[in-house]
Amino acid sequence: MSNSTRSFFRLSYRTKSIIILLLMACGPEPFDYDEFKSFFAPESANNEAQFHNYNFTSQFLYDYNLWDSGDKADPSEVENTKAWASYAGVEEQVVTGELYTQEDSKSTTGLTEALQQKGKTEVVEYLELARKIEGADTYNASDGSIPGSSYTANYEKWLSDIPTLYTQAKDNFIKERLAYQAVKVADMAGNPQKSIELYKKLVEPLSQKTFISDWARSRVAGAYTHAGDSTQAYYHFSQVFVTSPTRRKAAHLSLRAYLPKLQEEALKLCKSDAEKANVYAATAVLPFQDALPMMEQMRELDINNPMLEFVMAREINKNEEFFFTNWQDLKYSYWNLDSTKKETLKKESGNYFSKLLDFSLESAENPTLKKSPFWYTAAAYLTFIAQDYPKANKLLQKAKEMPTDNKYIQDQIAMQEMILAVSESPVVTPEMEKRVIPLLERFARSDKFRTANNFNAACKILAAKYEGINTTNEFAEGGETRPFKNGGQVKENKSLGWFASCFGKKDDERTVKASPEGKAKAFLVSLLTSYQLGYHKQEEGWVATANFMSSADQYAIEDSTSSATITHTLDYFAKNNHTDFDNRLIRLTGLDNNYLYLVLGRRALAEHQYAKAADAWKHISPEVWEAEPYKTYLDVNPFHLNGQGEANPKETVTSLSFAIRMAELQEKVNKNPKDYESWLLLGCGSYNMGYFGNSWILQRRAWSGGEQKNETDDYYTSEKALYYFDKAMNVAPNAETAAKACYLAAACQKIRYELAYGAMYDRLYSLPDGERETKEAEITKTLETLRKEKYATYFNLLKTKYQQTNYEEQLIKECSTYKDFLAGK
Repeated sequence: MSNSTRSFFRLSYRTKSIIILLLMACGPEPFDYDEFKSFFAPESANNEAQFHNYNFTSQFLYDYNLWDSGDKADPSEVENTKAWASYAGVEEQVVTGELYTQEDSKSTTGLTEALQQKGKTEVVEYLELARKIEGADTYNASDGSIPGSSYTANYEKWLSDIPTLYTQAKDNFIKERLAYQAVKVADMAGNPQKSIELYKKLVEPLSQKTFISDWARSRVAGAYTHAGDSTQAYYHFSQVFVTSPTRRKAAHLSLRAYLPKLQEEALKLCKSDAEKANVYAATAVLPFQDALPMMEQMRELDINNPMLEFVMAREINKNEEFFFTNWQDLKYSYWNLDSTKKETLKKESGNYFSKLLDFSLESAENPTLKKSPFWYTAAAYLTFIAQDYPKANKLLQKAKEMPTDNKYIQDQIAMQEMILAVSESPVVTPEMEKRVIPLLERFARSDKFRTANNFNAACKILAAKYEGINTTNEFAEGGETRPFKNGGQVKENKSLGWFASCFGKKDDERTVKASPEGKAKAFLVSLLTSYQLGYHKQEEGWVATANFMSSADQYAIEDSTSSATITHTLDYFAKNNHTDFDNRLIRLTGLDNNYLYLVLGRRALAEHQYAKAADAWKHISPEVWEAEPYKTYLDVNPFHLNGQGEANPKETVTSLSFAIRMAELQEKVNKNPKDYESWLLLGCGSYNMGYFGNSWILQRRAWSGGEQKNETDDYYTSEKALYYFDKAMNVAPNAETAAKACYLAAACQKIRYELAYGAMYDRLYSLPDGERETKEAEITKTLETLRKEKYATYFNLLKTKYQQTNYEEQLIKECSTYKDFLAGK
């Protein structure tokens, strides 16, 4: 097996499901390639929008999708269009129509005509020269080429003409562009030294520089690379990355792909402390750099560097990945990073957080930086991760007191308030509910994964406290969910630097037995974490909110909730003295009694409380059972199974009539335990409302051939159906009917064997080849023993007790499974 194939099998079940869904999808799906377990929004940092693509990610660039990148406006085109429109006195569309036409549209001449009318013939000549140069440039097509155009390069003539035109130029607008073209042409001609010479001669002396000079500097940095002077290249690309939005991406790619880490040598070329800080900043955002030492230098050299907060946010996000992710998952991520380096980053992540906290606190108290709420916000978050909630609250309050118009940091502060509110107290109080409900409303159904992470974590903690169970720490190290109460977390002993003082505190032993209303609230809050609950109706159909790794499955929550809890929820909806929190929580879920009665019926049916299911479904309009999905997925007789039970396999039922019939059959066997027909029909109905039956829609809202099968859930095991068939077999009036019930019981028992088979083989192919073969041999032997000794009870009865029946003889002819059993296979 190849490494790539083996690595696929090592992916988590959820990850593989996402990959498969992506491959099969026929339309866009809510999906974020950059998603990982992270709670601190990088947008909180000043200037984040300028450097957005360089946030931490395990992908190549952040928020960058190769498939739709062509739809995003190139910053070079945007700035150049604005400049030409202002210079020529025309609309921007006129410039775009001539300089930046798309492949499927024709070029216009509006810009040239406007320049000619103004008598700017030298500028018109420049445009024609620029087209020719661009047409010959196969290296960079972002400066204004006309797609499909091609010109024969005449480098010698261009290099002769451009300096002359530069000297004759009447204004800086054209002079600067000619200087750029000279640098560019020399590098295109394979003469990097000439390019460097022309940059120094034509670009550097310009008294007024615009983004065009940045283009020239980026080009001369490339020339230094081609000339073999990587140090100069590193120096220039670093400056371009920080100061030039129109050439930032090119500079980053060059630093990342073509140049060694030469920041120390490049620093010697810097002409100011600000330039030195730029070198550190540009280096800090390269993959897998520990940027804290660079941030310290940036703060010392140029405390107002536009990237200081950005780099800090990036470091928090990077360390979150290593802190929160377990080692097994880290092993098979970041393919370009040595596993030893990954292991080191993982081990040191707790201590590194403490260092980042120290830096944040120092920056927060710095007279220059304390004007920004970012540093107190970052410090509050890192203190929260260490579970020092009182201190985190104090720091967060300091952040709140600082005015800011940055919506993202306002949201980050509010999200931290939300997770603090649900984490501080071991029990839910009215005060906590009052604090948290506006925050839950604010951050529900977000399309940003970090917002969803915070929201879902808050809901999970809150739901656990409503349930009165030990809360799992959603912010634990290593991707593990360890219980914690009021700030204490159960952890193994190991050094975590400053964080060690906050972990391992004595747990608050207060526990609360969940009330019926608490269970109802827990159910509703749990549903808020699901991605399906955010579906909303639009004219073209149902539209989903984003589904993130922290999101839950609404159907799974429903399917694991007791009918008693649903009843408590109905009571909660119906109570007369709703608080403001109650009303807002119910409104936030968007649920109503119709939904709850539907779920109650399913859950009661799953618990084989048939009368309870019937009573619940009587509240549902009859039209519901006649529409989709029941019209399609409940179109056969659930009381017919493999020729047994009711004779007509096509006779249909509604969910309500099925529940009523099952309740009646249950009542019959209660009154007459020897009622063979009722036991048999109960078995058929119970089997068919399960995963392997023909009417699974009675219990569930969805069915998939790839879903994980729970060996403790009767929906998958058909254990109750087996019980009913066993009863029918034991009260059957004759051997023939007993044999039929026995076979149906054998079919249920075979399901248990197949579930055991699947569980043993799960994850087998994630093992190395040799280990896998050994394990597979052990599994084969174990399964053979289990099949004979535990899962062949009813086949043995058919072979022995009912051997003389006509039905057993018929099975030998028609049932391959039974024939294999008799043959010892």
